[in-house]
Amino acid sequence: MLLVATAARAFDFEAPAVTGQTLYFTATGATEVKVVNPGWGSKPMPAGLLSIPASVSDASGNSYRVTAIDARAFLSCTTLTGVVVPEGVTTIGQLAFGGCSALDSIVLPTTLSQIGAQAFNGCAYTQDEGRWSDDGVLYVSGFVISAKQDVTGTLAIADGTIGTANGAFFNCQSVAKVVVPTSMAMIGDIAFQNCTALDTMVMNGSIPPALGFNAFLNGSDNLTIVVPCHSVETYAHSAYWSDLALTEDCGGDIEPEGIEPVDLSPVAVTVVGGGLYIDAAGRTLTVCDAMGRRVAESHGGFVALPAHGIYMVGAPGMKAIKIVY
Repeated sequence: MLLVATAARAFDFEAPAVTGQTLYFTATGATEVKVVNPGWGSKPMPAGLLSIPASVSDASGNSYRVTAIDARAFLSCTTLTGVVVPEGVTTIGQLAFGGCSALDSIVLPTTLSQIGAQAFNGCAYTQDEGRWSDDGVLYVSGFVISAKQDVTGTLAIADGTIGTANGAFFNCQSVAKVVVPTSMAMIGDIAFQNCTALDTMVMNGSIPPALGFNAFLNGSDNLTIVVPCHSVETYAHSAYWSDLALTEDCGGDIEPEGIEPVDLSPVAVTVVGGGLYIDAAGRTLTVCDAMGRRVAESHGGFVALPAHGIYMVGAPGMKAIKIVY
């Protein structure tokens, strides 16, 4: 019998981008796909501005949501000048756009929960000094992509920042303190690896961001995480935060004269069809998803939720309530 070796196909099907280029996809579930590298040596590389579609259909008419861009998906696509990643994409893999030397325009979605290390390494965008902040941080669409290794002292991450890429602060060995805004929803894997001088991280949000694997690998043994008053228990029950030294900043628990003390009245939350019913006990509460993104603000009553999952209901001065909807 004659055996003929054939190369495995690197993708399941192809479909056009919003801007017309041909892209290649592999199914990751019944209704989800990721963009993959088909082997650009044998396929025309996408050129110019690329707008990735939020959904695609295969040759049989089956529809899929685009939720990921695979590692090295566009590696060394040197004719690519811009990319728009649609809402709904949650993952961009390592070196996904690495070596795209002409890539000078990047738009990312708020739905991202992971950005791989060096996802935009070697791009025109990241090499443009004018796009880096004065304190040596590169932000793209509300995400920290990278920081210069000579950053020193205290670094305050910009208000409104959603998250950090994996390895964003890798080898920043002179940073001693990092201040994280309430908007932060996720901190990537090995985000602060080799930050050997980092001994204080101040978290301004009472609901912890999703913390990546080995975020502080090979860092200082003296690292302390300072969280808002009455938030230690919430952080201590969150993945990876529980392994760290947590302390509260309660301002000495001294109530200034003439200011009413914080209302610690109990809050009741009930899961109902379509969302939650909240007995707010006269308080203004915030509902956030598992990534720390604000879903709703409630003074009590029914709150509609966008999807099933884990939610946190809380307010300054109270322990956040974890709800599985």
